[in-house]
Order: sequence, then structure tokens, then C-alpha cells
Amino acid sequence: MKCILAFAALAALSAGACDKNVKVKDQTDLNSVNACSKFKADVVIDGVSGIGALSLDSVKEITGDLIIQNMYDLQTVSLGSLESAGSLKILNNTNVYKVDIPQLTSVDDFQIIVNPNLKELTYSNISSTNNFQIIGTHVSTLGAFTASKPGNVEILSNKELTQLDFSSVKETKGYINIANNGKNANVTFSSLTLVGGNVSFADAATLDIGKLNSVNDDFSLYTNDFKNLTVGSLQEAKKSITVTGNSFEAISFPKLEEIGSSLNIANNTNFNSISKTTFPKLTTVPGSIVLQGSFDNITFPSLKTVDGQVSLSGKGKLSCDEAEKELSVADNIDCSLEVISDSSDENSGSDTNEENGHSDHTTSGTSRTAVSAALGGAIAVAVAFF
Repeated sequence: MKCILAFAALAALSAGACDKNVKVKDQTDLNSVNACSKFKADVVIDGVSGIGALSLDSVKEITGDLIIQNMYDLQTVSLGSLESAGSLKILNNTNVYKVDIPQLTSVDDFQIIVNPNLKELTYSNISSTNNFQIIGTHVSTLGAFTASKPGNVEILSNKELTQLDFSSVKETKGYINIANNGKNANVTFSSLTLVGGNVSFADAATLDIGKLNSVNDDFSLYTNDFKNLTVGSLQEAKKSITVTGNSFEAISFPKLEEIGSSLNIANNTNFNSISKTTFPKLTTVPGSIVLQGSFDNITFPSLKTVDGQVSLSGKGKLSCDEAEKELSVADNIDCSLEVISDSSDENSGSDTNEENGHSDHTTSGTSRTAVSAALGGAIAVAVAFF
């Protein structure tokens, strides 16, 4: 068998088959690729029927792209010797349940996307990559990831995946997007200091980003399921910060001084107080501020500049007058907060309202802009009348 492989490899080399792009049509084409230890071109395996097990176990390096896609009969992929590749893309293979790449350490573009029955993904240690994506699988574990400066990291819609350990990552040149993985997903970026693009974390049970210092694009947190959020080292977000639909009871950005665009905090059901410890050092918001929720308190102790509109809405104990006083540095405030009375007020108010056939314990706040407009209209009517 070894003699046959050696002969095939020699024949492939002599024919220049190891440095020409191959679009695989059948097993013969796969054999020609497998005869090369180093393949210096692209290999595309797209929509070939009748292949249930795909093996390229002799290839150690592919300098171009290896693309395996739309293989609806395919069930297993074995790349037993592959150590490096320009790109490895395994896309839209509906019946694949096992992918084995035990030696892979370096790959510029790694994409495992929409393989809905994939349960076993084996790689031992990705130490160098520019783009790392695992999307739409049923894998429950990931291999080791030791790259310190990847380009992008995106892990989405892997419903069985609960441990996402990227503690080696110190900075990214591009984006990070983590969302819709296992219900109790633990997400660790404990060494991360800089994100070159946008960063979004969603649907996590725990999140460790304690060293994150700077984000060069948008920073977003959606529908996470833990109580206390502390982004303890973040000093700068060059675009917007959005915190929406989370279970947070407390939020703290103790070192954040500047936001490059807008601040959006909305629909965090258990979060009702923007206190002195939430944004204690935030001085500048050149865009808008949108606050929506059940707020009892809003305080920005260091805020000096808000160039855009401030929008306030929701039901809580905070009135528009109180909120506008705290945000007096803003010239344009649109407030539609509704004040919910506390229990004592509700009891006393209940008797009065019931006498008039009502039982309503909320009062609508109105922004100072709206009040001014209403007064101006009333004066105009009075003048016209007389």
C-alpha cells in the first residue's frame, strides 16, 4: 500500500498535480489530491453525490482553499494529517455528523457553517487564524484555541455548546460575535484588551471580559442571563454602546470616559437604577442617549456633553422633571416616563380614584419641550380669543 501511495505521489508531482486548482468530481480526483503532502492550490468539493466518507488523510498542508460544501450524502470528513491551510470551509452539508482535523494549528480562514447535524468536531489546537467561525452546528465542545491575536471570532447558533474558552485572545483585528449558543453558555475572553472591530455578546450565562480596555466599533450586549455586569477596564468605545434585553440587576462601567456615538440601554427588566457607580466617569456622548425601562434613578455624575437627543421612556418611580434635572447638560430631551406610585401612595390614591370611578396609579411625565409647546399654544389661543 505504501508503495502505491508513493508511486501516486511521484506521479502527481511529475504531472504538476499538486499546484493546480482542483474541482473534485469523483473519487479519482480525491485520490490525486491525497497523493500530495503539500497542495499549493485550491480544492473545491461542491455538490458531489455518492460520497459518504471523505478522507484526505495524507495532505499536511494546503496553501490555498479547501472548500467542502453542499455535500448532501456526506457524513464524515477526515483530514487526519492537515496542519495548515489558507482556508478551510465546510459549509451547508446537512448530514455531516463528524469532522476530524486533529493536527490543524494554522488556518487563515476557518469556517464551519450550517452543518446542522454536526456533533463531533475535532481539532487539537488552533494557534493562528485570521477568521474563526463556527455557526449552526450541534457540537457540544470546542478544541483548544491558543491564538492571541486573531482577526474575527464568531460562534453562533450552536445549541449544545456551553463552554466557549477564548482566554488566550488578547486582541482582535476585527470583530467578535457570540450569540445563541447553549442555554448555560459560559463565555471567557479573560485576556482580551482590544477589539479592532465591533463586539457583541448575547445569550450567555457568564461572561468574562474583565481586561477589555478599548473597542474600535460598536459594543453590544443582548439577552444575557446573568445578574451583574461589570466591564471593569473599558475606557473607550469608539462607536455606540448598547445594552438591551438582559437579566442584569446591576451594570457598571467604572472606567469608561468617552463614547464615540450613542448610548442605548433598553428593556433590561430587572435593571432599574443608573446610579453613581454605573457610569461614574463618563463625560462625553457625541450622539444620542436612549434609556428605556423601569427606572427609579438616573445619575451620570461626570457627564458634561451630550450632542444628540436624550430619549427617556418606561414606567418607574422617576419623573421627567427629576430625569431632566439629572441630564441638564443635554439640550434636547424627549421624555415620556410614567411614574408609578409606591405602595403608600397607591393606597391613599386608590380611595380618591375609586370615588371618581378610576383606579390608576401612574402619572405621565412630559418633557420640558412638550410643556413649552403646550404653554405657547395656550397663550396663542387666548390671544386669538380676545
